[in-house]
Amino acid sequence: MKPSADRRRMLASLTSLLASPWWSTRAVAQAPAPLRVALPPFLSPAALLEAYRPLREHLERTLRRPVEMVTAKDFRTLAETARRGDYDMAQMPAHLARLAMTDWRFEQVAGTVEQLDVLVLVKAGGPVLSSTDLRGRSVGLLDALSLTGTVGRKWLQDQRLEDAVTVVTLPSINSGLFALDRGEVAAIVAGSSQLVMQPPGTPRSEKLLATIGGIPGPIYVARPGLGAAELAALRAAMDSFTPDAARPLTAPNSRLRPLAPAQLATLDGYAAIARQVLARQR
Repeated sequence: MKPSADRRRMLASLTSLLASPWWSTRAVAQAPAPLRVALPPFLSPAALLEAYRPLREHLERTLRRPVEMVTAKDFRTLAETARRGDYDMAQMPAHLARLAMTDWRFEQVAGTVEQLDVLVLVKAGGPVLSSTDLRGRSVGLLDALSLTGTVGRKWLQDQRLEDAVTVVTLPSINSGLFALDRGEVAAIVAGSSQLVMQPPGTPRSEKLLATIGGIPGPIYVARPGLGAAELAALRAAMDSFTPDAARPLTAPNSRLRPLAPAQLATLDGYAAIARQVLARQR
């Protein structure tokens, strides 16, 4: 059956409109560019993106633009790609965020958890009852540019264990809990808020061996050149995020407020360590 004259005219008009350079240029011009946000790789990518989904959705509603959240294979890659300007905003461990502000002209957007504990965990019922029992064994840490990894390495030095243990670099805290459960490492170092973010099915056979320090949670920083208006809108959107009171307090589920200059200054010692690590070749 042939289309009616009216239908033919409508189809012709629609075809002409879709083919029009004016229409395609106007549509592209009106579509806002996605806000690119990088997240630190302390969980597996799927678990990480799910944990930050409420914030992503809040930013999309508030800013009225798409938000693309990504992560990196390790903390060095996160730092290097952020420094290169690949992201509009990055959440970094507090000492890396401080380094980005002092050395790379990044702007603080917001802090997250005011303080979290750094914990040394061993397997419940296992042979490790004190730090001395770690001698000759393996200890799992996030990489040298993570803040928990930095604190963990300093603790090993303080316990005179630096040369007495084998340090295993963990790709994520949930993979570390698997390694601990299987006996592949004798201990892992993790942040307290990281433990409450584990995906279902992660083994929880750990027990606390020691609490070795308190650190501020990750900090969001914006790349240089973002623009004053865009930075102000981003800060306002972050400030209006309301965490879910039914969920634990974690980096993705916390009030988002800037850290005071005095708080940032306390990170300078750890930032100096990060600067040295970044200066080394891979």
